[in-house]
Amino acid sequence: MRLPAPPPPPPAALRDAVLEVAPALSGRAAAMGASANGAALPERLRLPVCFLGVFACYFYYGILQESITRGRYGEGAKQEKFKYALTLVFIQCVINAAFARLLIHFFDAVKADRTRSWLYAACSLSYLGAMVSSNSALQFVSYPTQVLGKSCKPIPVMLLGVTLLRKKYPPAKYLCVLLIVAGVALFLYKPKKGAGSDDHVFGYGELLLLLSLTLDGLTGVSQDHMRAHYQTGSNHMMLNVNLWSTLFLGAGILFTGELWEFLSFTERYPSIIYNILLFGLTSALGQALDLMPNLERE
Repeated sequence: MRLPAPPPPPPAALRDAVLEVAPALSGRAAAMGASANGAALPERLRLPVCFLGVFACYFYYGILQESITRGRYGEGAKQEKFKYALTLVFIQCVINAAFARLLIHFFDAVKADRTRSWLYAACSLSYLGAMVSSNSALQFVSYPTQVLGKSCKPIPVMLLGVTLLRKKYPPAKYLCVLLIVAGVALFLYKPKKGAGSDDHVFGYGELLLLLSLTLDGLTGVSQDHMRAHYQTGSNHMMLNVNLWSTLFLGAGILFTGELWEFLSFTERYPSIIYNILLFGLTSALGQALDLMPNLERE
């Protein structure tokens, strides 16, 4: 009994075409995997979801920040204040970096990062300075004043973007900044009172807020530069900026001895650990949602 003859091999042209299509399909699948975090939501829902997420995260973040930095610990004459701003920001940066690493592992693993390390280091310095200045300002101004000052962040970002990067913004953005300035001016306006009233207008707290806003502007400009020249992904930017910040702050708290004082403080008041961890988590979630709309531009 004769077995049937095997089918003839495919023509060379067809075989070459199949070999060419396979890498294209694998590359397309990789690209789809890389943008999974951006495509998980329909485009029309992405903005409202990010807006509500950022609002909820930073609203609770602000409550925790005020509770940690302005709270009183202990009873009676032995009450203490939290004065470990560098260690607080250090823990915040560690949680931010860990969260960004998880995002890269699950959603952005195939995308290579070619941004130079010194750009991340420079960006982290302004990023750190802005956070430390903002937290330190709470020693001199009320929390609503600090929040109001930080709400002016788009102003230095746009000013430095126009002057340093020669960027052009649509008229709607200029109108938004003008409305922010007008709103802040109306909120801070106080009619003149009688003689002997406190005429305090500007002090150390306001100077620290101005410094924080200026550094926020420099951070925004450096991030725009990295996106424009190196197509830096949002998750990679969040990871590396926070890693450099962790390195700088780790050296600072070890050199000043603040780390050991902070550990002693947490031994006396262990309940603060939960608030600090939750503070870092809301910061990481808010930062990730804040950067998510940039995925469409990457």
